Amino acid sequence: MEPSLQAVAFQAAVGLVIAAATSWFTIRLSLSKFRKEQLWEKKALAYERVIDAIHKAKKFSSEHLDAQYSGRDLPDERDEELRKLAKEAKDEISRAADIGGFILSTQALEIIREYERRSRDTKHIGSWHEALEYDYEVTDHCLKSFIAEAKRDISEVT
Repeated sequence: MEPSLQAVAFQAAVGLVIAAATSWFTIRLSLSKFRKEQLWEKKALAYERVIDAIHKAKKFSSEHLDAQYSGRDLPDERDEELRKLAKEAKDEISRAADIGGFILSTQALEIIREYERRSRDTKHIGSWHEALEYDYEVTDHCLKSFIAEAKRDISEVT
């Protein structure tokens, strides 16, 4: 006995509904994965920019301390380059603190705020050498804390 036209139409409709539901579900999963990947890329880029800026800020005190420990002075040109680099780095760090709430974690922003606060707290410093050591210690601590937070935050996205 041949299936009726109605039975064939019903089977076709069921197949179409199943195919549509499967397609819809697959598209939703793909879009979700795509959005997560985009967010991960944006976070990674934002964290990378701040880490690079903190590294550049650290370079100022690092090179000056290295020169002092080896008993030499940095050439004036290099000192000017480092000062410019450090200023640009601090501007980038400050910018990240201002607009980073969109992508950076609350903890990452807190690390930046602590860095800025500690960098301004220089009343206890009595010499150029102490200033360099203090700047190095504050910046190094910030860099290590920020990298750890970046790893933690980015791993949550995946």
